[in-house]
Amino acid sequence: MNLAMTRSPRSHSSRILLIYTGGTIGMKESSSGLVPVSLEDLLEQLPDIDALPVELTLVSLDRPMDSSDLKPEHWVQIGELILKHSADMDAFLVLHGTDTMAYSAAALSFMMQHLGKPVIFTGSQLPLGHPRSDAASHWMSALEVAMALGPDGLPRVPEIALYFNHALFRGNRVRKLHAMGFDAFDSPNYPVLARAGTRIEYAEEAIGQGIPGQPFQQGRPAWFPALDQGVLSLKLFPGLRPDLWEVALHDPTVKAVLVEAYGAGNIPADGDLSELLRAFVQRGGHLIALSQCVGGQVDLTRYQSGRRLLDLGAISGMDMTFEAALTKTMHLLGTGGSDFREAFGQSIAGELGN
Repeated sequence: MNLAMTRSPRSHSSRILLIYTGGTIGMKESSSGLVPVSLEDLLEQLPDIDALPVELTLVSLDRPMDSSDLKPEHWVQIGELILKHSADMDAFLVLHGTDTMAYSAAALSFMMQHLGKPVIFTGSQLPLGHPRSDAASHWMSALEVAMALGPDGLPRVPEIALYFNHALFRGNRVRKLHAMGFDAFDSPNYPVLARAGTRIEYAEEAIGQGIPGQPFQQGRPAWFPALDQGVLSLKLFPGLRPDLWEVALHDPTVKAVLVEAYGAGNIPADGDLSELLRAFVQRGGHLIALSQCVGGQVDLTRYQSGRRLLDLGAISGMDMTFEAALTKTMHLLGTGGSDFREAFGQSIAGELGN
């Protein structure tokens, strides 16, 4: 890891750890397109924070990268950095590429529970230094959220969250919906935690809601780095050939399949597909029913075509995002030791509705 320090001359500063993973926010043009810069190069471009009451510690992954290259092992690295500094930092700011930022934020919400401090992910659609870039605004506003305290002197947003385009979202409730626009992210099934205008307005009724409480373990957050990647995603479409999935669903390393169904959880009346999925469940696999729709939730009792998944033993993903359902599945399979169906249906970090 690379490390650098910037200190504010003010006393009573907030202590913030900034974790740089790469992404557009820290990229520059090259002969092959945009590529991530080093932490040292990033430091030269970040807006001046000398006027803010903050003590900033900066660290990067060994190789800052495009977020499309990030893997679960990098989620572990980010989490270990937070865990290492959980006692001596007040908050954490993660600079991340937009393509997989929702996956990383969701994963961290399950892997690191009950931290009680802000972990704010942010990035940008254009690099720092671009004349129309959204990077500086995101960086400064995310930093302000990380520093914010409530009337009780405790963190205003003690959650893993994602800041983008003047809005703060719960990390496991957000999706990237736009590849080019500045309004790249949205939280279709949960209200925003805050909106930024001339000042940041916090939605107190949304912050912390639905996140179960649990005592700290020896003064440290609960840390679950084990992730099982034996998960597949089966997106339904008209004309899907079930035989193309036969080998994958007989692979003993595949432990769960996320079925991206139509509407409220509907699948076609295809006997071959149903038998293939039934055999997968009978050998101990988990079927998780999700909707291809951006908003709303799965209801396997509404239509006859939805009851087909229910009859196969599928577990409803309810109103979870795909990113949350995927990373929650990896987490539950990795930790083991509990009834998967029961654990999946319970809120771990505010990822599903009450």
